[in-house]
Amino acid sequence: MKPACKEPAEFDKFTNLLDRLLSVPHSEIKAKLDAEKKEKKRAAKRPASSDHVSDEKD
Repeated sequence: MKPACKEPAEFDKFTNLLDRLLSVPHSEIKAKLDAEKKEKKRAAKRPASSDHVSDEKD
């Protein structure tokens, strides 16, 4: 059985971690998601180099 004095300290560490994690503002998360969506759209519009047809003849 674990000593009782360790459990509250571990629980406090866990609680503090969750508080820091959940304190991120919604606007910050939304801004990052929007930026990621824009980047994905830009990447999808760019043609891959293998899609280009060469004008040179072999």
